[in-house]
Amino acid sequence: MIDVASFIAWANQTIVVFGYFGIIIVAFVSSVSVVLPTFPLSAIVVFAVAMKMHPIIIAICAGFGSATGELTGYLIGMGGKKTILKKYKNKIQKLEKMFEKYRGGVVIFFFSFLPIVPIDVMGVFAGTVGYGVKKFYIACLAGKICRYLLIVTMTYYGIGVASSYFGFIF
Repeated sequence: MIDVASFIAWANQTIVVFGYFGIIIVAFVSSVSVVLPTFPLSAIVVFAVAMKMHPIIIAICAGFGSATGELTGYLIGMGGKKTILKKYKNKIQKLEKMFEKYRGGVVIFFFSFLPIVPIDVMGVFAGTVGYGVKKFYIACLAGKICRYLLIVTMTYYGIGVASSYFGFIF
């Protein structure tokens, strides 16, 4: 089992060696698992900002890798459709009502954007009910990029404020 410190060390080294492509790799690996806990991609994004990489490109790369990794949940939903529908019928019906009420793409966007909501569950659901893979991916990608744009912006300006206030040189 990999611990968080080992993952962060690997992720940092991957970004140092591969640059922006390293961010995509790390984001993908961080998001590919449905059952295992995710690793702190936000910390990796902060590291990339501290390396003076371009903030917008960081957010796009992190969003792309992360959204691509989330397709795992979608594929699990497609593959296990019969079993999932049988076992979680009531929960699926509740999610379907939410999808109908708020439009599926909006729900997926917010599940992708908010760090406290498990997007993996939404991916499995979307695959199970046959929600279009392109629609799922685009909404997930938009949510992830917006999330990382927010983190990158806060980090970028936060480092500047800390530097001027405390005299740090980054």
